[in-house]
Amino acid sequence: MNKIIFDGAISLDGFFAGDNRSPDNPMGGVSGEIHKWMFKQKAFWKHIKMEGGEEYGEDSKLID
Repeated sequence: MNKIIFDGAISLDGFFAGDNRSPDNPMGGVSGEIHKWMFKQKAFWKHIKMEGGEEYGEDSKLID
């Protein structure tokens, strides 16, 4: 059986993707900016069973 993992984020003002969306660039080139906060969290890396992250704060508590 195949497994599909979808990781999406949307800002409180409804921002989901950049202006340059296309089939080859579905996030409009802003995926790294939208998820930048998450990659800093130790809990994110712990959840995917990898080493990483530099902070454990309120965002990490939410992920846990």
